Amino acid sequence: HTPIGVFRDIRRPVYDTLMADQLDTAVDQRGKGDLATLLTGSDTWTVVG
Repeated sequence: HTPIGVFRDIRRPVYDTLMADQLDTAVDQRGKGDLATLLTGSDTWTVVG
């Protein structure tokens, strides 16, 4: 089999890189955060169904 067609080499960022950059930006803007504070905080909601 012989591949026929136009081949392009396009450099695009991969998902892992984009996600890591987004997390770094969030930490820079909002700080590292604290899971214990989040879980014990008063910002809660109730699901009624």
